[in-house]
Amino acid sequence: MSGQDALDTSRGPLSGVRILDIGTMIAAPLAGGILADQGAEVIKVETPGMGDLMRYVGASCKGVGGMYQNVNRGKRSLALNLKSEGGVEVLHRLVEQVDVIIHNFRPGVAERLHADYATLSAINPDLIYLSVTGFGHAGPMAKKAAYDNVVQAFAGVAMTQTDKRSGEPSQYQQLFADKLTANMASQAITAALFARERGAGGQYIQLAMVDAVASFLWTDKAGTAQFASAEASSGLQASAESRLLKFRNGYAQAAPVSDADFHGWCAAFDVDSSDPRVATIVDRAANNELVSAISEQIFARALELDVDETLAKLEAAGVPCARAYTLSELPDNEQMQANGLFVRSDHPVAGPMLEPSSPLKFSATPAGCGFPSPTLGQHSEEILRELGFDADDIASLREQAVIA
Repeated sequence: MSGQDALDTSRGPLSGVRILDIGTMIAAPLAGGILADQGAEVIKVETPGMGDLMRYVGASCKGVGGMYQNVNRGKRSLALNLKSEGGVEVLHRLVEQVDVIIHNFRPGVAERLHADYATLSAINPDLIYLSVTGFGHAGPMAKKAAYDNVVQAFAGVAMTQTDKRSGEPSQYQQLFADKLTANMASQAITAALFARERGAGGQYIQLAMVDAVASFLWTDKAGTAQFASAEASSGLQASAESRLLKFRNGYAQAAPVSDADFHGWCAAFDVDSSDPRVATIVDRAANNELVSAISEQIFARALELDVDETLAKLEAAGVPCARAYTLSELPDNEQMQANGLFVRSDHPVAGPMLEPSSPLKFSATPAGCGFPSPTLGQHSEEILRELGFDADDIASLREQAVIA
């Protein structure tokens, strides 16, 4: 199992920041996980009995979910019934002591739980409050349930992934919308914390998953939709359909963008590119059909060639290229080992684990890989004691099924 030992997060850039994560699944909790890797103290509130549903989704070992671990490492778990009067009291006492609260409730749910911004900011005016929704906080679809694949379809992912040959749209076979939203949410939280340090005080951040995805796609996929003028043309596409090169013993990708790249690409496959109609990037933009015909010759030729030998020729010509790897192959890759992304950790239940640490390399305040994800309610009593609840109080809350 390749990888270095897990890195300590105690000196991370967000050391001293306290975050309350009352969200579920990926979109909100992963934002908290990203910030935990950067040193923030994160308390994860989960429903007693079942906990976050992500505990039961995806690959697992000895009852520990891999996705749950990756999203919730470095957090402490408080099993708290937010629908109970006692649970609301505990939540409000927690809010007095945290800097940030994150959730992904549908509109109206936070109000019913007495966990809305108006209520909690009255308790802690400096609170940074981030609410993630699927479709938005207002409007005709605001209260619709939204999971990743539904958001992908609505926000344009499928239609920007249309297969050139079949004409069929497709979606990413991963939680693309959830993960993208979480990354945007974590950036928004740090921006709000920075603004607070400059005197702006606490604030309410709203983030809709469909907005996160649509804005992300727009940069290179909006095409002529960006222009009001009918004179707009699509031009040479920076992110047109990108097919993998299939070799006799593997797959690879190349990006022949510049003139030198294009002609080096052709030469590596012994395909003629001397036609003046493809001499420059301007010529190729005006002769897409010819470029496509040359590309088809290259893809046909690749089927006969060795992937590593051909990549060596492409690299010698300066053409950006790489072999296609599976995720399981990456930890043993020499470049990835040099990057130090993957780390080893020892989960008290699942045993040895290998996972990516924070990809951000801070020179003075290193981020890392937080301690193992908690069992459900693992830190309930510990957290309540920190809030000033005594043993009798805790026993009473447990009897009332407020905590677990």
